[in-house]
Amino acid sequence: MTKPTETSTKPTAPRKPDGTLTTQINNQTYIIEVFFDHDSKETFQDKLLRVILADLPMAANQ
Repeated sequence: MTKPTETSTKPTAPRKPDGTLTTQINNQTYIIEVFFDHDSKETFQDKLLRVILADLPMAANQ
């Protein structure tokens, strides 16, 4: 029989959000924390354009 291997992992400290959005809809308050991958090669502009282009077919159907 083989013995299962144990890995020791140290818990990481919670990251501070890169941004926080707060909105209220129907007397319900939503607090959204935003995190970015600082090692990403894609710019915010690239990401936003990708989201807009992905949303175009949905907007055309309305």
